[in-house]
Amino acid sequence: MLETVRKVAERSGLNDWRIVEKTTVSHQAFFVKHKLDQHRISNTTHTTLYIYVDREVNGRKMRGSAAHEIFPGTSEEEIARSVETMKYNASLALNPYYELVKNEKQSEEKKDYDLLKVLRTVVTAIQSVKDTATEKINSYEIFANEYYYHIVNSQGVDVSFNTMDEEVEVIINSVDKGHEIELYHRVNFADKPLNEITDGILEVFRYAKDRTQATPTKKGNYTVLMTGSNNRRLLEYFMMKSSTGMVYRRFSQVKPGDVVQSGDDCDKLTIWARRELPYSSRNKPFSEEGLRAQDVIIMEDGVYKNYWGDKTTAYYLGIENITPANNFTVAPGSLTVAEMKKDPYLEIIQFSDFNVNPMTGTFGGEIRLAYWHDGEKVIPVTGGSMTADISEVIKTIRLSRETEQYDYCLVPRTIRLLNVAISGEE
Repeated sequence: MLETVRKVAERSGLNDWRIVEKTTVSHQAFFVKHKLDQHRISNTTHTTLYIYVDREVNGRKMRGSAAHEIFPGTSEEEIARSVETMKYNASLALNPYYELVKNEKQSEEKKDYDLLKVLRTVVTAIQSVKDTATEKINSYEIFANEYYYHIVNSQGVDVSFNTMDEEVEVIINSVDKGHEIELYHRVNFADKPLNEITDGILEVFRYAKDRTQATPTKKGNYTVLMTGSNNRRLLEYFMMKSSTGMVYRRFSQVKPGDVVQSGDDCDKLTIWARRELPYSSRNKPFSEEGLRAQDVIIMEDGVYKNYWGDKTTAYYLGIENITPANNFTVAPGSLTVAEMKKDPYLEIIQFSDFNVNPMTGTFGGEIRLAYWHDGEKVIPVTGGSMTADISEVIKTIRLSRETEQYDYCLVPRTIRLLNVAISGEE
């Protein structure tokens, strides 16, 4: 279908055009307890045409765009009629002129991943997890997906590549003395070691048991240790602030050279955008603009160094060399986890919904499970909420030397925050 669309686009008198064709093959398995309820296979191809129309308005060159999915079997005549409609639509919404990605070439033959084998392997890993007297797997879903992209445009881009990913969703029930809770566990990855899948489920089993026995969280100001995927969300804030899209839209005022941290009372952040990470579900060599992914340092020792983002907003900001950020890594800190745990602290494991405001930097959420370490006892607690401001906690933040990967990011396993307000029982 792509070649047919390209032929029409080339003869339509367009200022610029781009075509993205994405083929997805997916194996999906749905289990109730450990019994297969449904196995589904899908194979779909989506071909999307983007067109660009240039106009001069008050002596200024402007550009409008429109997109339309072209369905299989559509004739050249029908595509040509769609292009004429798209031209009109594009002319109604003009933006400052920008350039497309130019002259990127890469041809990768379409691979046929053995998705059924992948699916069976993950099923075997999950079924090796045995229910306990109080914790049981209620249901789970597994998705194994392969993707083939072909991207072309009027400026010489012609790239094709394969990617794949997997997703596991597990519902776990825990019952203790008539008190029942349900926990949702989801992970995305690609070719992840299977022991990490089982370890993750067993960890949720342990948390589920502790949560049924948790007491209410007490109100106060705490030294907080954060662990798990919440660390990814917190540190991703600095990636968001350095994106060209956020900066161009004035949601962020960040610029290279800005100092985020100073002094010796904190671990200074060093953050990289990464083209690839082992086991990441986001390892794509190009964006759908045809923009090549690269490794680039975003922040070094608490100082912003570079932007990342898309071609359009980078062009508006006058940035020539820009990369998408599929993955990111954060350098480890100065303390071991054991050293962080010497004094009393509240270790927060799960929130009902952990949120970071990308504009204000405020973050927090309702606590589902945490552990209060008073120096002698470890007490599971639940309820209450945490609220903090990144601009304040960053002054004394400490990062663990140990790191952990959460899909598309590699970050310190534990983050220590001082004097954090926790709401709860008086």
